Amino acid sequence: MIASGVAMPLCLDALTEAVGRLAPSTRACVLLANEDASEMVQGYSSHFPPSFSDAIRGLPIGEALVGTCGTAIYEGRPVVCADVENSSEWAPGWRALCLSNGIRACYSHPALGPGGKAVASFFLCLGTARHPDVWEKRVAEFGALATGIVVERDRAAAHLRSEVTSLARLQELSAELVGPGEFEQLLKKILSAAADISGTDKGNIQIYDPAKRSLRIVVHQGLGARLVEHFLEDGWDASCGEAARNVQRLVVRDVRKLEHLRGTPGLEIVLEDQIRSIQCTPLLSRDGRLLGMLNNHYRHPGGPNPDALRYIDLLARQAAELIERHQRESELALERQRKDEFLAMLAHELRNPLAPMRNMLELQKRAQGDQDVLMNARNVIERQLLQLVRLVDDLLDVNRINQGRLELRLETLPLRDVVEQALEVSRLILEQRRQTIHMANFWPDMRVRGDMARLTQVFGNLLTNAAKYTPPGGEIQLRYRLEVESVEIVVQDNGSGIPKDQLDVIFEMFTQVDHTLERSQGGLGIGLMLVKRLVEMHGGTVRAESDGLNKGSAFFIRLPLANRQTCVKAPDVMPTAPPCRLLLADDNEDAAQSLAALLSMDGLDVRVAYSGAQVLQEGEQMRPDVVLLDICMPGMSGHEACRRMRQTEWGRHLPIIALTGLGQEHDLRETKDAGFDAHLIKPVDLGELTRLLVTLVKLSP
Repeated sequence: MIASGVAMPLCLDALTEAVGRLAPSTRACVLLANEDASEMVQGYSSHFPPSFSDAIRGLPIGEALVGTCGTAIYEGRPVVCADVENSSEWAPGWRALCLSNGIRACYSHPALGPGGKAVASFFLCLGTARHPDVWEKRVAEFGALATGIVVERDRAAAHLRSEVTSLARLQELSAELVGPGEFEQLLKKILSAAADISGTDKGNIQIYDPAKRSLRIVVHQGLGARLVEHFLEDGWDASCGEAARNVQRLVVRDVRKLEHLRGTPGLEIVLEDQIRSIQCTPLLSRDGRLLGMLNNHYRHPGGPNPDALRYIDLLARQAAELIERHQRESELALERQRKDEFLAMLAHELRNPLAPMRNMLELQKRAQGDQDVLMNARNVIERQLLQLVRLVDDLLDVNRINQGRLELRLETLPLRDVVEQALEVSRLILEQRRQTIHMANFWPDMRVRGDMARLTQVFGNLLTNAAKYTPPGGEIQLRYRLEVESVEIVVQDNGSGIPKDQLDVIFEMFTQVDHTLERSQGGLGIGLMLVKRLVEMHGGTVRAESDGLNKGSAFFIRLPLANRQTCVKAPDVMPTAPPCRLLLADDNEDAAQSLAALLSMDGLDVRVAYSGAQVLQEGEQMRPDVVLLDICMPGMSGHEACRRMRQTEWGRHLPIIALTGLGQEHDLRETKDAGFDAHLIKPVDLGELTRLLVTLVKLSP
């Protein structure tokens, strides 16, 4: 029967019947243990009624003395009881069951599987109180040997069927995960597969939040509402939290032995949900980051078997990849949303200064020589142009920082000078909003090593932000805290504040605080990103604090102190342009003529061309000392015009400067390859252009 594959219950019933024929004064029963040999699961016998087999289900196997079969399996040795009624090694319920079925003595022999582990007990029962004789023991030994073979054959077949089913389930699940699907629905399928494969109907998947150092249940099955509510976002101190902290799977064989649960409501809730053991497997990204946990809960002690854990590892890998993919998609969606908002806000911010400039130009036309109207119009245009230039400069600075092309002009600076310049930059908005600045008396010798323009930009941005998001008449504090090797400067306001969940993201590109006041104040969402990057380039740090909306905010900038030495400041005097012949080429006639007029006022001999072909003709006639050349011109580009100049006798060694709105890294490489000596980005600062002219004209042969 064994060799022909007859089912295990029929084989074991036939075995007990055969033993009864071999030893007529005995009856036999096989008591089967579960796979981890922690409790009895079934009895098989042709000599006892079904009620006897049913009664043994769930009997514990362990140190506690329940009966001879449990001891035989637990200790792996034969156990004799010559007098069941008077023995002290029997639990009352098990003793009564045996006595009611006419069992007065017994001999239990462990049935061993591969590796010598007991899988069952062959229970030889005697009708009188006595010791079994030698033959009866040999019969029981034979029964135990045959039982071990039958049980292992059945479990091997079941294991093979389970392997085939599990592999098919994994293959099917893998196909589903590759295609589209709702994130939580796909996680539920992974959880369901893990539960089925490991022999349970209970489990959950948690997502790890590194900011809060917490685990949150996102999907679950088979768990009671009370348990889910209790552990929903409180898993860090539970078993799953221990596995997460150690980044290593944890199998809890018996929840009643957990120290951290003993005597707590948590243990009561777990036992109420019929949970006796748990497995907790960390979900890790490919670079080893913790993403979450895959947890299963079992109604019996011992947890899953090793084979189930192998499949759980595969499912954990699938869950981790799904979570990682979902997080990347969410980040990309957020990035797209921020960029869309940024482009919309950019269009808005560019139009804002253009409207008053257009109005003032119309007023100038109608002023009929009224000097007050003309002066006011000029002032408005200057202010709005400055706002427009700052906006473009911020965008260019972001680009330079991202490409690593922003260079700092470092010098030793008194911190008070930096702050006073920043106050001057933001003075207009502070006065317009009638806000009060409370500033500490900075020490005169408290110095930092930095770029005056960039540090002014940092504190100017923070002060302007504080003014924009503080109501008219509000207060802004500017204070410092001196430490041994650094100084911390604080810009604090009593304005609209920042939601706590956005404190970590406000320094990211295109990020704006999402409330009505923020949107009403405009901005591109790049100012704080610039602040952070510039401070870091100075070896410092920046952080924000706020108690929430309408509770104000504070920005803390920490900068390293410079060595106490004499302060060396860069000269503020505008250099004088050298007298020279300058050829300016730009297809934008207004831009060309206005810049030519400014340079002519500085004493330069300026001639203007409006195309690449024309600049070559004018150059042949004028023989300039320096050329300013736009890149994007119709017909012949600035690159081509520069190359052709280099082929002429008059242009071979001529200083040629690219003057363009193109400022990417590849744009700089292209101008250099074309033969340009320098690259300036529109709108050009007149002081920067003058300094460059001084340098290039002096170097020119």
